[in-house]
Amino acid sequence: MNDVTQLRDYLLIRRIRAGDDDAWEELVNLYYGTIYSYCFRRCYGQRQLAEDLTQEIFLKLIKNLEHFQFTGKFFNYLFTIAVNTCNSYYQKKNFDYAELHENIAEQAENEAALKHLVAADTAEELQIYLDELPDMQREALILKYFHQLKVKEIAKITEVSVPTAQSRINQGLSKLKKMLDREEFHFE
Repeated sequence: MNDVTQLRDYLLIRRIRAGDDDAWEELVNLYYGTIYSYCFRRCYGQRQLAEDLTQEIFLKLIKNLEHFQFTGKFFNYLFTIAVNTCNSYYQKKNFDYAELHENIAEQAENEAALKHLVAADTAEELQIYLDELPDMQREALILKYFHQLKVKEIAKITEVSVPTAQSRINQGLSKLKKMLDREEFHFE
């Protein structure tokens, strides 16, 4: 995020607070895809759930935008809402991990069958492996590598210390590397 982006966000938020409905639409258009992408990865690739949570995140933003202070990046504020919304969903839902593993196994079998017809998409394969990581590690990796956030920003958004955020990233990468079982795989 650069200064131009921060200025753009600042001006949009001022317009929104002044009652400009077009500014809301601009803000949603700017960030909807990024937030949906995060939710999709965070929700084990479940499209409908990702759409629902993305809508919920933007509804929470509408309700809480008046509390946003211009002391930090708006992007981080929005991602904090996204992280908290996804975490709340899984805490409330008593998530059925057995069902998840069945879906992953089914998805893996389908991919193996399709390999003869179409080359497997690396991003899809990576999503399967990400889904097997513990929530905290998966979340840290998604924020770092899919949304290019710095460790310090991840720590702030997830409300942990910088060393804890870095540890989650390192542990997640280590587990991913073992799952992928490829010497050439590594993140820089």
